[in-house]
Amino acid sequence: MAAVRLKVHVEADAEPPRYRSSIVYLTADEPIEGAELVVRLKGGVAVTGFWPRRPDSADERGAAWRVDAYPRPFGDRVVYSFGVRLDLDGEARLSARVARWRARGPAVELEAAREGGLRAVVGPLAPGFRILGSLGALSLVGEPAARYVVVEGGLLRLELEVPPSPVVAGYLEYPPDPGELPFDAEVRGAEVSEVERTLVARLRDLGAG
Repeated sequence: MAAVRLKVHVEADAEPPRYRSSIVYLTADEPIEGAELVVRLKGGVAVTGFWPRRPDSADERGAAWRVDAYPRPFGDRVVYSFGVRLDLDGEARLSARVARWRARGPAVELEAAREGGLRAVVGPLAPGFRILGSLGALSLVGEPAARYVVVEGGLLRLELEVPPSPVVAGYLEYPPDPGELPFDAEVRGAEVSEVERTLVARLRDLGAG
């Protein structure tokens, strides 16, 4: 029986909190044979689309796919992978709280918190922005022409001055509690050796300037 790693990536809107999509992804160091990926939806959540293919079986609250893993090079070894994307709709249960996300002229302000910590990312930002203040571990990533401001911690604050822009984007990211996920995922016919969960809560686009 193959040992597989299960990754669940969920995207949601932060305000109002609603699920948008999810990717459920399996990887293994050897071929996966005779396994099945099963997703059971929680109450109030619906699937509106599947990619790259529809499930092999489904009912009102769940779906199952036969795992057809494909080999792909990964450094000096081969990894076997299988994944599905689900388009979702339903009210999200988020542990992150957004106290402030707004633009006032050229100033953009963010304040968010989560017990257990989170990561906030604002950008991409054109050259000329300034960091006016922050709370949390601060860093910059990306190329000079398109920088992202990242702040991490349990309580985050960030104040920026940005050049005039029609859109200022941002999101929060953290490993969610199991109760925040829109479904339960199970792999039948294979041993799950590792589970990784990520939730991205997208902030509404702002206009600044």
